[in-house]
Amino acid sequence: MNDLIGAFEASVVGRSCRVTRREVDWTFDLGNGTIIAVGCHWRLISTQGIALTDEDDGHQFGLLKPVDAEAQANELLAGATVSIVAVDRLTSDLSLRFSNELRLDLLNNSSGYEGWQCSFAHGESRSSIVASSGGGLAFF
Repeated sequence: MNDLIGAFEASVVGRSCRVTRREVDWTFDLGNGTIIAVGCHWRLISTQGIALTDEDDGHQFGLLKPVDAEAQANELLAGATVSIVAVDRLTSDLSLRFSNELRLDLLNNSSGYEGWQCSFAHGESRSSIVASSGGGLAFF
């Protein structure tokens, strides 16, 4: 297990990230076929605090127009690359730190549902990692 987590963490360092809002979830595309499908809560943290979350999407908050979290996330992450990756072995939360000092947190928040999943290349093969219910990790 730790070997695959380490391979996953190493495979995304140096990658840029493109965010897409789908009908029922979000994707974080790290290139080279590495796409994280996210059904749990996520947030972008800046040096000043919480910059954006999935929960902000579509809310107006007294602004001129509702928050477009997809567009704002892509604007915040533009030109940045992943510098540090950490998978919490107890909760399966995922944290990606970027070169522009932003941090993306995926918060696996269910004891019954999968929070996120990702297929990634390592060596000559591909593997998948799934943040499973209750904080576990599954590999394929």
